[in-house]
Amino acid sequence: MSASEPTAAPVPRINLLWQVILSQKRAALGAFFSGLVGGVATALQPYMVGMIIDDIRRGEALGKIALDVLLMLGLAVIILIAFFGQRHYSGTIAYAADYDIRRRLFGNLLTLDQGFYQNYPTGDLISRLHHDTEMIWRLLALGFNRLGSATFTLVITFVLLGMVNLPLTIVVFVVLSISTSLQFRVGRALANMFEDVQTQAGILAALVQDSVSGIQTLKTFGREAGVAAHFRAENVEYRRRWLFFKRRYEPVGMLPNMIAEGTAGIVVLFGGVLTLSGAMTLGNFVQFLLYLGFISQVLLQIGTIYQRYQQARGALQRVTPLLQSPQIFSPPNAVPLPSPRGEITFENVGLQVNGQWLLRHISLHIPAGQTVAFIGATGSGKTLLVNLLARVFDPTEGRILVDGHDVRDLNLADLRRAIAYVPQSTFLFSQPLHQNVRMSQLALDDEVLLQAVQLSRLSNDLPQLPHGLETLVGERGVMLSGGQRQRVAIARAIVHDPAILILDDALSSVDTHTAAEILQGLRGVVQTRTSLVIAHRIGTVKDADMIYVLESGRLVAQGTHAELLRSGGLYAKMAAREDERRLNNTGIKN
Repeated sequence: MSASEPTAAPVPRINLLWQVILSQKRAALGAFFSGLVGGVATALQPYMVGMIIDDIRRGEALGKIALDVLLMLGLAVIILIAFFGQRHYSGTIAYAADYDIRRRLFGNLLTLDQGFYQNYPTGDLISRLHHDTEMIWRLLALGFNRLGSATFTLVITFVLLGMVNLPLTIVVFVVLSISTSLQFRVGRALANMFEDVQTQAGILAALVQDSVSGIQTLKTFGREAGVAAHFRAENVEYRRRWLFFKRRYEPVGMLPNMIAEGTAGIVVLFGGVLTLSGAMTLGNFVQFLLYLGFISQVLLQIGTIYQRYQQARGALQRVTPLLQSPQIFSPPNAVPLPSPRGEITFENVGLQVNGQWLLRHISLHIPAGQTVAFIGATGSGKTLLVNLLARVFDPTEGRILVDGHDVRDLNLADLRRAIAYVPQSTFLFSQPLHQNVRMSQLALDDEVLLQAVQLSRLSNDLPQLPHGLETLVGERGVMLSGGQRQRVAIARAIVHDPAILILDDALSSVDTHTAAEILQGLRGVVQTRTSLVIAHRIGTVKDADMIYVLESGRLVAQGTHAELLRSGGLYAKMAAREDERRLNNTGIKN
């Protein structure tokens, strides 16, 4: 029934990045070529400065010196164009990746089962979909913008330094290699710290989402101060984790500069001696000093990219669970259901969750076009039973047939199009009222819409709403009462025009008079389709063709209203209690 959160940390889907990069081959090649040109041109600049200094010291002709200066200006223009190309192509790749990863994540979220959402709060999912994907974008934006030019600059720099003075170049290379290796080792440790920061950000987002969604309940129970204190505690923990990470991240980020400064001291000491002894020219010495500044910047860029890679790796580890395959899906050779009739059969159906049987030995047959009712105490398994029909869950044992086909063999989209489900707790989108009824069926004829509004008795509420069907209902329908939300859901189901209509205690928030009006209006609709009605009130189900009584996940009785009353048992006791309550209420009013 539920897909539990993995006990082991999920393996990050690094191949997801490669898939996006490969889909942007032209931009990747453009970034690579721009980085190559920009890196080589950047590395040549200090070399040209050293040549100009030596030419001046040797008293070369002004024309040659002017030519070298012009070459320097040409290199500057080339660097400007190359770096513009890098920024352009890296932005193309980063934004394409951001778009594609978000699209994949959201698309996959729509296919995942109910069990997945029992383990991941909504706010946490939003945090993963937004903040963690932003970490991936930050890596690609900086990586393609800086990595190519930094790498080529570093390679060309060491080649040119080796041509100037190989022993001193080897010393510089060894020192910087050790520092870079140390930085990478520390960076891997920081990745876990940053994942802790992101996890806490998800907790904060989930708390905000829950508080906003349940604001009416919080105010009703006067829990504003308690929730504010809870948020403050979680926010303090978020600050603590963030500061813990930053206090370790910043020294590591400064490590390349510290090492470069130390290396500069070595170069000044030994380079100065070599220059004074005539083993190096003054131009060569200046080249070394300038190249050290370049190397410091390049290593800082590479270190930053590596740290962002570790952060992105942690982000990928958090978004990887969102890419898991759904447990409920259409089989490879799914049977289509283009014109469903609505015949339903349960054959010895059982559902087990965490070792406990919630449903067991359910067998029944519902001919197409019948209206049947399920009744029983809270927790008897009525809602679970109809959820199995729509494959919200799959049964542990037995099978469910629709029009003679096992629902697990049917095309899932066809099956769910054949069913309209009206739950007790209705979810409405923050859209105009008519769009909540249409459910994105923009081509729906207005006459059909108005008919559904009339049958559901939603029309009775329109004069009370400021803009009628154009009224914005607010998040989760906060602008409407519980009864109004249920009537919207009923209208939505009528518009869906299903072969199987499920009313899961859909009239619980509606007064008895309005419920009778809705049922009277629905009779013409349900005559043409199979209808499953779940209710706690006997008056709602007494006219059904067949009534099934459930107790503790088992089918304990079935028959018409009159048959069940004559047989005694649970149904008769529920009817007697309801009659008694009605009489008591009448007595109070009198």
